[in-house]
Amino acid sequence: MIKKYLIFAVLIIAVFLRTYRASVLTGFYFDQGRDAKIIWDLIHNHKFFMIGPTTGIEGIFLGPFYYYLISPFYLLGGGNPVFPAVGLALICVAGIWIIYKIASDYFTQSAGIISAVLITFSLEMVQSNRWLSNPTPLYLSSALAVLLLLKIIHKSERGLVWFCFGLILGLSLQFEAASAVFFLPATLIILLIFRKDVVWQTKNVVHTLFAFLITLLPQIIFDLRHGNILFLAFYRFLLSEKSFLPSGADFYPVRLAFYFDSFFHKFTLEKTPAIIIAVFLCISFILAYRLLPKKPINTLLIWVITPLVILLFYRGNYGYIWSYYFTGVFFVFMLITGTVLDSLLKIRPKFITRILVGVFIIYFVSWNSYHLYHYLIARPDGETAIMLGSSLAAVDWVYQDAGSQPFNVDVYVPPVITHSYDYLFLWRGNTKYAKQPDPNIQPRLYTLYEADPPHPERLEAWQKRQAGYAQIETSTRFGGIGVDRRLRFK
Repeated sequence: MIKKYLIFAVLIIAVFLRTYRASVLTGFYFDQGRDAKIIWDLIHNHKFFMIGPTTGIEGIFLGPFYYYLISPFYLLGGGNPVFPAVGLALICVAGIWIIYKIASDYFTQSAGIISAVLITFSLEMVQSNRWLSNPTPLYLSSALAVLLLLKIIHKSERGLVWFCFGLILGLSLQFEAASAVFFLPATLIILLIFRKDVVWQTKNVVHTLFAFLITLLPQIIFDLRHGNILFLAFYRFLLSEKSFLPSGADFYPVRLAFYFDSFFHKFTLEKTPAIIIAVFLCISFILAYRLLPKKPINTLLIWVITPLVILLFYRGNYGYIWSYYFTGVFFVFMLITGTVLDSLLKIRPKFITRILVGVFIIYFVSWNSYHLYHYLIARPDGETAIMLGSSLAAVDWVYQDAGSQPFNVDVYVPPVITHSYDYLFLWRGNTKYAKQPDPNIQPRLYTLYEADPPHPERLEAWQKRQAGYAQIETSTRFGGIGVDRRLRFK
């Protein structure tokens, strides 16, 4: 009973850390503005769609489910981006609970609590769970996929389990294909290894394949209606561009270093402690492995290792990979860590192993709590602070300063495309101020510009251009965002 209260308390803390000051700290940039504009069209203009966000690979788009998933939150909030941001954070907390359930069902409750604590207090996990973007729901869907897969290899005959597994695999691909695509080979490997424990009834296989194919229908229909654009882009990426090939010897140390940072920075961002933690966890795994139930732990290991091995041969998209490619395995990695630490407590001499685990937990919680505190109290008025709080304050100032006067807006953002401010003006103009920037040229011009430390010369060139046809009347700043009211030259 105490453990149930404890996991409840951990989940409450997880909710707090992921939603506190969301109206200020939420990142609202290029992708978020693009998505919000599409959902605005869905809600207000009933423009339905069969594809979702673009991927990092030219010509390849995700499915539309992410947009439909966050649309109710936008609708509930009247267009306010905070609502979907909080909604995604709560979805991630649900993923933490699923991780706890996996540990409780197939390992121990204690392992589940340790795993939940690691996910809850990790600075990087909190920040990624606050990300208003399509990979974020993978934290829940990947946990669900692993839970259902474990049920299947533990002789589940229920057709609903198989159907849901196929559905989750397909929907995960619509969240972030660069991560969820590895669920497919990992699943095949796991089912092959544990084939004798799987109930291979025809109806079960049909249920899985049918559910999976249903999720692909929107993209298939879109592809057929647009000259196989998705298929041709995928063919070009996979075969013509030879995206998966062995590389030179100097490539692998860099890729392995990236792996290390992506996973062990979940515990600390300090280099030396991260190395110590990595060594400690590796030794602990070797010692604890014999105590762990083999089907569950091997399933988790395959789930995590599969993308790591495949990406060693990935050279496509100019060889770029990002940490969010592992969104679908981070929770599982934390679950493995929790089960290892829990098993280590049972190894003799227990006095020493308990001290080691205790020191690790104390360091982890204290380091992350300190940095979480400073992250959560961050003010939006720092010199380079660009977050929803500062962006929205700049937009509101323009509307309030303009009053009833018609005005134009010009915006500079480092990624060039101004989706985020386009949406904020659209949303605030329709819901609070009952006006929009005038599409025709007006004497009054407001220029908004974000700090661009990597390329200040680009911002300077943009401002010089503005000075060529309008003079500044007044200026103000909101963190890393400057706002000028200008009057056009006659």
